[in-house]
Amino acid sequence: MDRAQKKTLLILGLLSIAYFLIFIPPNAAASKSIEMVTVFEPDEAVPLPYVFNMIKPAGSFKQVLINFAFYKYYFYGFPYFAYSALLLLPLQWLNRLGDISLVMVLLRQMVSVLPILASIWVLVYLQTRFRGYRAVLLFVFLLNIPAVIQNNFWWHPDGLAIFFAVLAIFFLDRDNLHFGRFFYLAAVMCGISAGIKGIGFYFFLTIIVYLLIGYFTKKATIRHLILSAFGFLACMAGSYLLVNPTLIYTSVRERYFQVMFDQSQMLSQGYEIVYAKGLLSILPQMVKDYAVPPLLIGVFGLCIWGVARGPNRLLHTILLTWALPTSFLVCFLIHYKYQYWLPVALPLFSTIAIILPEKIQIRKTLHSRKITTWIAVLLVGVLLFQASINLRDGMMLYSQQLHREENDPSFQFYDRVVEVLNPLPQDHGYHVYHDVRLYVPSKQNWNSEAIFEMLNYNYIQGRNYDILLLSLQRVYDYLDSTDVGLDVQSFAAAQTFYRDANNGEIQGYRLLYRDDFGLIFIKAALYDQYFSHPN
Repeated sequence: MDRAQKKTLLILGLLSIAYFLIFIPPNAAASKSIEMVTVFEPDEAVPLPYVFNMIKPAGSFKQVLINFAFYKYYFYGFPYFAYSALLLLPLQWLNRLGDISLVMVLLRQMVSVLPILASIWVLVYLQTRFRGYRAVLLFVFLLNIPAVIQNNFWWHPDGLAIFFAVLAIFFLDRDNLHFGRFFYLAAVMCGISAGIKGIGFYFFLTIIVYLLIGYFTKKATIRHLILSAFGFLACMAGSYLLVNPTLIYTSVRERYFQVMFDQSQMLSQGYEIVYAKGLLSILPQMVKDYAVPPLLIGVFGLCIWGVARGPNRLLHTILLTWALPTSFLVCFLIHYKYQYWLPVALPLFSTIAIILPEKIQIRKTLHSRKITTWIAVLLVGVLLFQASINLRDGMMLYSQQLHREENDPSFQFYDRVVEVLNPLPQDHGYHVYHDVRLYVPSKQNWNSEAIFEMLNYNYIQGRNYDILLLSLQRVYDYLDSTDVGLDVQSFAAAQTFYRDANNGEIQGYRLLYRDDFGLIFIKAALYDQYFSHPN
């Protein structure tokens, strides 16, 4: 490593420390309780108790291992939960698990921010070998993609899965068609990534093409390639099972794969209603999360150019074949969320290093007559334009996250709930339903529940709630005339309920309060007893 590389590493190291620390304040904000976390991100709040259960004290070492291994929330793989639980273990020893703000900032920083940082380090190395200003520019640009910033604000498995997928790319590039230990290390990384969130399975095209290149360039005999292919599958399957050890049990395996199947159905069809799919429908949001259309097209073009004429054709072949299956899936087969494209977006955007010259020579560029030079200048202009947009959007996202508690109407609505329900005797118990994203802190005399599914009269009457707290936006969402239900009958039943709620006429209940954010209903008998007559 020469002096210039060491200087670059120092700059990147300082930038990484600053970047990591900058995210601590927003990741600690609005997280004083699980109920508060639920308001902003239910996907964080729901699995958190399962992680607490993994490290709870037990009467024997055997029970400790059972609690840790059988985490029982099979939407994501064991490595995600095991890593999260180990991070929280010191807080358990210090009796600080009740400090939810501390818990969440630790999980968000170490499970999301840190792995993404590490992934970008690897990608910058692959594209620049940490040489020159290009490494710093690429590093800064990748860190400030809006989708990356957004992913840094929550505790979710994407960062970890992306990190191991990037390591798979790294080891394939390092193997350089030798089909040796680095090839099998790539298989292990694929297996771990797949074991976290299924991302590693999408390397199938990359490995097929990699083996074919080995065949046509005569890097290995057919026998060696066949053995390498089976060896790769064996290493990938072995690492997948190794990081999900409870899959050896039939009951766990059945539950695990049933959850995976249900999740794939929801991704392809929608969650109770049919979600829009297709590139035209998702493009506006993709532009907001990643880049303007010319740059989205440009990074694919750069990757293709890298395959055809670039300085590292094998690397860009790996990147292109990795990007194509997931991009096709996200753009045409499932409904869009920003994190679904992130595993391929980061490697794709790393290809912008190709158009950044090793030395800036403005005079020579201006007098150049080569069409490729001016295409590169145009792409650099688009890149600078996108960087300015990313800086603006990133600052906006940061500010929103930092101040979300004081700006979210859910907290003001809860103040109105307390005020409106004040006539109720405080020494009685009440069964309360509230929509998932409504802030309802735990109260001694309230048994509160929330569900992600649509409501209907059968559910409400079967649960015999005393109080209903509904989000007006959720009501409007299910009354949208353009929505189509996956199950026509259940969707019609839900729309009947939400239509009555919007009209303030839920059967068996009375509307106590309505504003631009929410609705408060109370059981008719309680209304007649405490609200029908003025005090």
